[in-house]
Amino acid sequence: MVANKLEVETGKNDLIKWVLAGILFIAALFAFYYYDYYPLIYRVLGLFGVVVLNFIILFNTEKVKNLRVFTYDARVELKKVVWSTKAEVIQTTLIVFVVVILMSILLWLLDKLLGAGIKFLLA
Repeated sequence: MVANKLEVETGKNDLIKWVLAGILFIAALFAFYYYDYYPLIYRVLGLFGVVVLNFIILFNTEKVKNLRVFTYDARVELKKVVWSTKAEVIQTTLIVFVVVILMSILLWLLDKLLGAGIKFLLA
């Protein structure tokens, strides 16, 4: 019961943060075009500042925290992977090429054999 209430509260907090960030961004875009008589550099710096503020707000949401934990865990798992050596990659690639060529030749021969059989039966 308590965990459910906590999830609802963090969901509300995240929703408030996302809405606040969206409103701030829309307001910054509106101000960028409304105050066109100010020099462009000031408007761009203001827009950039609001975008940085939005990132700060959004990086404190639970979804982004979960994403950071996921990427950290993925990096840890990636360090456990045993990568193939260059020689192994070349060898397996050559094996695949040889098998593909052999199978294509066998299928071509089977096609010719079946075609000749059909011709023999129909003629």
